[in-house]
Amino acid sequence: MATSKEYAYYIKGNKVAIVQKDWTSSGGQTLSQPGLNDLGAQGALLWKSPKESITDGLELQYVYSPQYMLAANYTINTNKFFINGWTVVGGYLTFLSDTPAGVNWTSSPYSAVTSGSSGHTGGQSLDYIVVRGSERWNGLHRVQTAGTEGDLKTYTKVNEVLPYWADQQIDFGADESIFDGGAGTLHLADHFSAGDYVWISGCSNVSNNGLFLVDSVTASNTAASSKVIVSTNYYIQDSTLVTDADLDAEGSTTAIFSADDDESDINVYKAYRDFSYILTDVNVLNDENDELDIPRYLANGLVYYVKAKYAEDAGEIEMKEYFMREFRRITEKHQSAKKMGTYRIQGLSLFR
Repeated sequence: MATSKEYAYYIKGNKVAIVQKDWTSSGGQTLSQPGLNDLGAQGALLWKSPKESITDGLELQYVYSPQYMLAANYTINTNKFFINGWTVVGGYLTFLSDTPAGVNWTSSPYSAVTSGSSGHTGGQSLDYIVVRGSERWNGLHRVQTAGTEGDLKTYTKVNEVLPYWADQQIDFGADESIFDGGAGTLHLADHFSAGDYVWISGCSNVSNNGLFLVDSVTASNTAASSKVIVSTNYYIQDSTLVTDADLDAEGSTTAIFSADDDESDINVYKAYRDFSYILTDVNVLNDENDELDIPRYLANGLVYYVKAKYAEDAGEIEMKEYFMREFRRITEKHQSAKKMGTYRIQGLSLFR
């Protein structure tokens, strides 16, 4: 006899997981519900990842609450900007970006990240960005500080500590090494390992700035001999400097430092490489004057929902239940209107 398959889903964060009913018995395992003759041998009911592919078997609609709306079109270096990676500064997530000419988030076109959220009202200047393509930080973030040397600090708290040093006297060696430049207290090799990434900014020699892959470290009790040696420099493609540059791809080249021993305002951050991009022109729902991105028909249902909450606060439970019934009726009717094809219902065999 044919057996049916049963599926379920659960939500973890912003992800939807699909699972399939799995029955185990003394005779083995089957991914379909057993027949009546098999119930006596049934051992356990489990939910597991589906074992077969089902084409066009999943449809998701309205799976998130619209906390923000994005512009219809995005253009690179207008309202879309690429980033190399991120670090943590003072407990806050800080995005890092570098081009062959450098990135200044306070000047055009990069200052679009601090132009205020699109569509905000009440004279507010709420600077929001949306990150896409990241391994960890996709979603909405609010800008805290726009740096002049490629660092973009947000209000997103990070439960991780990464070492960093700001405005330090750091020397650069012709062997692509960085080390303490005079204070005698900074042992950089103690904080990095081969395969880590380091972000350097503030050097007057542009080739010494940016995101670098750590090739090796040389530990020493002497600060000036405790060195971090880099091998590869990662940057954002720039069509004004590179002919026919692929602006959607990250560039890389062999690191070549210019020897420098007279810099006193160098910044060194341990970082993560995470090539992704930032979107600006974000319309965030931030006050009562904002417009909800919902159809006019659902707006009627929202009115019933608000009335139900007012009735609940007033202790009028019957009125609250009435408004909630109307709210559910409208939302269910709206959802049903999006279904294509005929409706079929299951009946008893005695019905004709």
